Amino acid sequence: MMGLTAIQSRCLVFVRDQIAESGVSPSYREIADHLGIKSKGQVSKIVDDLAEHGALVRIRNKARTLALPAPVAGSGFLVNPHAEVRRAIEAYARQHHISVRTAAEEALRVYFVEAAGQ
Repeated sequence: MMGLTAIQSRCLVFVRDQIAESGVSPSYREIADHLGIKSKGQVSKIVDDLAEHGALVRIRNKARTLALPAPVAGSGFLVNPHAEVRRAIEAYARQHHISVRTAAEEALRVYFVEAAGQ
């Protein structure tokens, strides 16, 4: 996933591996131990950043609070944009009377067409 620091990437891989192996996410203490971090507060900051990127999802009212975002069926892509991006796409969809998916596809097409032209 683009835009992650090295420690965020290591944390994400560890969480993914633990969920794949045991079916539950690791505790913050286990993450801290794996990453060689002494502070659970620092782990919380890393997890917050990963959630902000859409790489992890927090589950409320559970002892082990982390989950992976759900993949879109059959696509192989994870769709969980930053909240600000999501709001902009939803507003565009409402304004143009199209689905959110269509709005997101149009936004990506425009982005890549403009990027290719530069």
